[in-house]
Amino acid sequence: MTAGTKLTCIAACVITLSTCGVRKAENGGEPEQQLAAATMAADVAKVSQLLTSGVNPNKVVTVKGDSQSPWYLALNQVRPQRPETVDIVKLMLKAGANPNEVWGSYGGSSRPKESAWHRFWRTGARQAGYSDDQPMHMAMMYPVPEVIQALVAAGFNPRYGGAALEQAVESQNSTIVHTLVEAGVDVNTQAAAITLVAAIEARNVALMTYLENHGAREKP
Repeated sequence: MTAGTKLTCIAACVITLSTCGVRKAENGGEPEQQLAAATMAADVAKVSQLLTSGVNPNKVVTVKGDSQSPWYLALNQVRPQRPETVDIVKLMLKAGANPNEVWGSYGGSSRPKESAWHRFWRTGARQAGYSDDQPMHMAMMYPVPEVIQALVAAGFNPRYGGAALEQAVESQNSTIVHTLVEAGVDVNTQAAAITLVAAIEARNVALMTYLENHGAREKP
C-alpha cells in the first residue's frame, strides 16, 4: 500500500468514525467485580443475587490483569458437562446480557477472531487486549443447545449465525441446526454456504433433507 493510498484510507475512516461513532465497552465497578468473581467460581446463587440487585453483566472490569466483562467470562467457561455454567449464562441473558455483543480479553488461546479493521492496520504480532466478539461465536466453542436456544430467545440477530450454522451441520448437531434455521439464519449465506455439502458428506440424510426443505442449495 502506498503512502498516498493509506492517507486516503485514513481520511475515509475518520469520516466514517466521526459519523457513526466508535463503540467502546462500558467500565464497571465493585459490583461487576463481584459478579466476575462469582461467575468464575460458578456460584449460581451469588450470580443470581448480584444480577437481581441490578449489576450489569456487560460492563468490563479487570480480572487477573485482563479486561473482562462477567458476560464474557460466563460464555468462556460454558461446558456441556457443567450445567451450572449454562445456568449462569441463562441468568445473565435474563438480566440483560447482550445476545449480540460481548466484551472481553482476546489474549490467550481462546481469543476471538480478529476484525478486518485490526488485521488491516496491525503491523506486528497480535497483542493481548480486549475487544468485542459475538456471543454466538463464543457459545459454539463448546456448543450446548440450551445456550444457543437462550441466545436466540434473548434476541440474537440471525445475520450473525452463518458460521454457527455451518459448524452445527459439520458436527451433526441437529438440535442447534434447527434452532438456528428456525431463528432465521439464512442457510445460503456466504458463511453457511457449505452447510448442505457438509450434510451430504456426513451422509446425514435427515439434516440434508431438512436443509433442502428450508432452501439450502449447493453452490456451483
